[in-house]
Amino acid sequence: MTTTDTSTDTSTDTVLRRIRGLLDQAESTPYPDEAETFATKAAELMARYRVDEAMLERAGRHRGQGIIELDIELGRGQYVRARLALLGAVAGAFGCRLLSSSGPDGRTGHLVGHAGDVDRVAVLYTSLLVQATRAADAEPTPSGHARVTFRRGFLLGFANRVGDRLAEQMASAVDDADRAAHSGGPSVALVLADRRHEVDSWVSDRYGRLGRLGPAAPVHLGAAARGAAAGDRADLGGRRVDGHGRTLTP
Repeated sequence: MTTTDTSTDTSTDTVLRRIRGLLDQAESTPYPDEAETFATKAAELMARYRVDEAMLERAGRHRGQGIIELDIELGRGQYVRARLALLGAVAGAFGCRLLSSSGPDGRTGHLVGHAGDVDRVAVLYTSLLVQATRAADAEPTPSGHARVTFRRGFLLGFANRVGDRLAEQMASAVDDADRAAHSGGPSVALVLADRRHEVDSWVSDRYGRLGRLGPAAPVHLGAAARGAAAGDRADLGGRRVDGHGRTLTP
């Protein structure tokens, strides 16, 4: 007979409702500063929720759904490596592994991680991809530079900066949790490292030796700097779709 910790389930539902409420507020307000406040709060809550979930699993008071693999279509064209870089930046912050393969429809990202982490990565990636697209569309190309090369550099710069911000946010959540802990058990950082090791072992057992992608095409350094500045302004949470319910891509 399987028992369920109803108090844990209720707490989880409450946190998820708060996150969804903050994301809805971030998307509905017409004021950019207010939207950023709501979205940043949502991202901070997601980081803390990930830490709490990992610690509850380690204490045996919450059973996770195990490691899963989610395929995310990245398409083809001049900007596919930028999309891959953005997905990889978000995946790394949440302890997931990102593999990729190419096929008739273009490149596919294979996102591997604990189920809750994979879900969070998918939500954040969707939002950030659209934000990157809009920021790149609004950025004028300097005279004498090719639009495609400049835009690719912009998107890669955006991805790199967002990855740094998410890593900083996760580190802050880990530090806060460790300071608040009163038990003599393992640190949060150690628990998360163990979870990442579980993901790495899963990938190794399933796929064995993996190859590496070749280097990306050179980018415009000024474009990368502008993309990084846009990454500083990005909302680290939410979902963005067009009027037909489709996710936008660069």
